[in-house]
Amino acid sequence: MAPSFVEQAADGTCLIVDELGIEKAVPFRFECRTIRVRRDGSIIYDTLSAGFTDGCGCLMADGHTAILRRTAWEILIVSAKGEICERIGLGTCSKRMPRFLSWTHRETFLIVFLDRSGNLDVVEIDRRGRLLWYLPSSGFNLGVPKSLQLLPSGNILIADEFRHVSVELDRRGQVVWQFGEVGNPSDRPDRLSNPRSARRLSDGTHLFADTRNHRVLAIRSDGEASVRYVQGGLCDPSYVDALPNGNCLICDTGNARVIEVTESGEIVWEYGNRKASSRSFSYPRSVELSQEGAYVVADTAGNRVVRIRDDSVDEWPIDDEKALFWPRCARILSTGSVLIADARHSRILEVSARGTVLNKLCHDRVTAPHTLHDPHDVWLLDTGRLLITDSSGDVVIEADWGGRVFRSIGREDKVQLKDPHSAQALNDGTIIICDTGNNRIVFVDEAGDIVKEIEAIHGDSGWMRLYGPRYAEVGDDRCLVIADTGNNRVLACTVDGEFVWELSRIPESSIPLLHQPRWAHLRSRDEVIVSDHFNHRIVHVRRSRPNHDHPEDR
Repeated sequence: MAPSFVEQAADGTCLIVDELGIEKAVPFRFECRTIRVRRDGSIIYDTLSAGFTDGCGCLMADGHTAILRRTAWEILIVSAKGEICERIGLGTCSKRMPRFLSWTHRETFLIVFLDRSGNLDVVEIDRRGRLLWYLPSSGFNLGVPKSLQLLPSGNILIADEFRHVSVELDRRGQVVWQFGEVGNPSDRPDRLSNPRSARRLSDGTHLFADTRNHRVLAIRSDGEASVRYVQGGLCDPSYVDALPNGNCLICDTGNARVIEVTESGEIVWEYGNRKASSRSFSYPRSVELSQEGAYVVADTAGNRVVRIRDDSVDEWPIDDEKALFWPRCARILSTGSVLIADARHSRILEVSARGTVLNKLCHDRVTAPHTLHDPHDVWLLDTGRLLITDSSGDVVIEADWGGRVFRSIGREDKVQLKDPHSAQALNDGTIIICDTGNNRIVFVDEAGDIVKEIEAIHGDSGWMRLYGPRYAEVGDDRCLVIADTGNNRVLACTVDGEFVWELSRIPESSIPLLHQPRWAHLRSRDEVIVSDHFNHRIVHVRRSRPNHDHPEDR
């Protein structure tokens, strides 16, 4: 279960939109279900039972339910008994995919149509399907709007997950109020990180589901910010709204549940099951195992590097004027220090075990025309130089700590990279690059030519195509491991692309499926440590016999 929206009806029942109504191994599809449940947890209505695998709903003022069928471009008006009363076609409103809808106090629908970030339509229609308004393209440049609220003024309050802000837009699409900073997420009280809902209450308070900060943030009309306390904490909250009694309904999505919480944080109602009793990480990226047996993890959204040993979690100290901001990679060096790609600060750090910054390469020191935008991966080469994968710059560079660039891949005619996420230098001088945006792994020789390209892995059951791979690493035995992120799996193969094994399910775990794995560190041909990014966990797996994995969840 991954609830993304909840609202309470007058009779106390709740309507819940579940984005994982059907178990699926591949993300970014459009399956979802809408259910209506009683306080005892019994289901009154389920769109899956009605045969709809794409039903995203909301309550209407007259007791009916509106079900948006995403792949059919239509709205179904459903009675309390589950009978379809009306159908509203949406084919003339937009050719983009309809994602979600909301019912307004004007008895109209607001609908978001979205293909990808920035490629969207926001419209208002009446119950007959007539187009009343659409968001002008000359207005604020929205990324991925996740919630819409029609305010009494006629303006619209929007949570923009992609741009990390909430904005109030007038009918011309102009910003009249904004919270957060575009493109600059943070856990500061005046910032947001991937917010998925925003609601304005009658007293002027704003409530935000500040998703990647794992919090509900309340901003009073005088600007004072506070975090709503919840017993046990939240994981990826995706929706929040206040009830008439002062409680809040929250979609605690990362914990696969919907909860009602009092002002003091007490949970008085829960639907679903909490995935984990505690969480040590927030969207971890890289992981390595030190010689002392400690897992060293780039806890990206936690803005820190941590060491885990014997179930104790210690933060790596850093004595610098800037705290880390979305570190995406932390590699252990033979000296005992750690090499960090401090992504949002566009810099590379070498930090001793005691926290002393030994070396620093900032974006403004890199030799022109190169720079650092958003480094995702970094290695310290035997020469003392750095091999840096700059995802936003679509480039892999080899540079020294002074910023002088000796090699660049991705900005010349021979190799065109798109959103690369990792790169590794092999002993023969070849660079293996995880070219994420092009769904491939490439091997580039010292002359800058592609000598090998892997877009799919061949096994006994046929070809396994890569989709959005985020990390690739060759082990000492020439085994290649790939975090095939878009397919929610980790693959191992030979360097020639012949299948060795696949890991997508952890059968002995309470969370059986991998969800957006971003890193896979090989210990041997049959042992791997995986950063299971969207499940906020590290999984250490050893294959004791072919096609049978024994996991050790950490």
